[in-house]
Amino acid sequence: IPAGMFGYEPEKGLDFNIETAKKLLADAGYGEGKKKFPKIQLVFNTNEDHRRVAENIQAQLKRNLGIEVEIQNEEWKVFLNRLKTDPPEIFRMGWLADYPDPDNFMNLMTSYSENNRTKWKNTSYDKLIEQAVAELNPEKRKSLYSQAQELLVEKETPVIPLFNSVRQLLISKRLENPPVNRLEHYSYKKVAIKQ
Repeated sequence: IPAGMFGYEPEKGLDFNIETAKKLLADAGYGEGKKKFPKIQLVFNTNEDHRRVAENIQAQLKRNLGIEVEIQNEEWKVFLNRLKTDPPEIFRMGWLADYPDPDNFMNLMTSYSENNRTKWKNTSYDKLIEQAVAELNPEKRKSLYSQAQELLVEKETPVIPLFNSVRQLLISKRLENPPVNRLEHYSYKKVAIKQ
């Protein structure tokens, strides 16, 4: 759940920890004195910003864990088709909210969501999301989303949220009712220029 939205918990997710990563690899049978981790592929849709992120991930995995990563970009339609038919080990996806509610993000990873291209399925997660979206008590709802986030980005980790995009806007002081909101849905009906 991104910053600024109900249910956001900045402490959720895994910390960057090279030693823990090395230990987890060793526990899985990889690393020094063990078998070499196989080369993996990271695929992203064509975009220079996505390329920069992919190159950074590639460099960090090589430098910190000795993991070879091949990066590949594909045009959007080809990329989406590949995710349906033959998804790579790592791929880049993003999401822009349709409405300002945590369900708009958390529902993406339910086992029945068409946007869940990871093939990860967890019935406990599905139940938490279904309960949370129907819950009217804000504290109970927040607790349900908290449990779901723990499953998603700490315990099973089929996704790793890297960042939220940010937009900088320069707005004249002469503008009344600027159409600024977190979803970037701009309505100019109430906008006016001060005299």
